[in-house]
Amino acid sequence: MSQFLQTIVFGLATGSLIGVAALGLTLSYGVTGFINFAYGELLTVSAFSTWLGVTSGLPLVVAAAVAVLVVAGVALLLDHAFYQPLRGRGAMPLLITSIGLSFVLQNVLRMGFGADPRPFPVPLVRPWTIGSVFVPPVQAVVFATAVIAMAVLHVLLRRTMLGRRMRATAENDALARLSGVRTTATLRVTWVVSGLLAGLAGLMLGATETNVTATMGFVFLPVVFAAVILGGIGQPYGAMAGAMVVGIGMELGATYLSPDYTLAFAFAALVAALLFRPHGIFRGGATRGT
Repeated sequence: MSQFLQTIVFGLATGSLIGVAALGLTLSYGVTGFINFAYGELLTVSAFSTWLGVTSGLPLVVAAAVAVLVVAGVALLLDHAFYQPLRGRGAMPLLITSIGLSFVLQNVLRMGFGADPRPFPVPLVRPWTIGSVFVPPVQAVVFATAVIAMAVLHVLLRRTMLGRRMRATAENDALARLSGVRTTATLRVTWVVSGLLAGLAGLMLGATETNVTATMGFVFLPVVFAAVILGGIGQPYGAMAGAMVVGIGMELGATYLSPDYTLAFAFAALVAALLFRPHGIFRGGATRGT
């Protein structure tokens, strides 16, 4: 029983990490209408930026905050330079462009930081013990961060004028524009929010992986896709629910089957969702479903 509870603790932490990344990805899809395949590299930029900040002498908290802002800026820059000019040409040019940017960013990071792993500067802290179950503080912080991120996003989408504009743009861009919504500005803010979530997820990924590589975000992205599709693409609440299912399932598979099957479960969940529940746990679309 203690082994099962321990696995659930790890699964909740893994699901929280996937969930924060999935929130940013599904939010950007919900408003912009295309899946950003370069999203994984935003996580990598966050982890490397934190490493660079700490090695340059900044405290970890300051370096992490700067890294999150850097990623938000990079997300906005990519939109302004590459996605916005192609927005009126359909989803395919945007999709191909994002795939190309993914490989470009990977190689830029590899040229800048090298191919060798860099240790993520997370302090070593003794795990907490609750009965026969131990809880690493890093995983507790990851879980708490996910809860806070979900709560803030809920307030943003449901209780603010910006959230109403984002939902209106997601529902019908042309109608929103005729109603006086500045859709271009709304899209830019959406990229910033998505970038902030990606920055948080990159910090969490670096802290749990303990090492940073140029391909870490790219490798992690299929797991995020699995959570997003399982939860209903474009659905923030569904993304978090799907992330928890995938995260706990991955840890159960690693514990009771083999650690080699961890990613296999994520892909199995992805295939099962596409076959039996193509609209996801929460049927509907995009931010308008919140």
